[in-house]
Amino acid sequence: MTKLISYMLPGVFLIVVFSLLKAYVIPVHVTFESWFIYLNFFVWVVCIVVPCLIYYLRTPPGIDHK
Repeated sequence: MTKLISYMLPGVFLIVVFSLLKAYVIPVHVTFESWFIYLNFFVWVVCIVVPCLIYYLRTPPGIDHK
């Protein structure tokens, strides 16, 4: 489980940076545009789902790596 967390930490860091940019740098009217909503979804998927998929493809469930 700690290996999964280590795979996800860079993605969580990028989400925090993107959220801070969205809150303080990017104008509010831009955040309501449809392209920005799709971009926000894409960033979340890339930062969370992709590292989880990489982890589970490299270490399938049920295999003990101790």
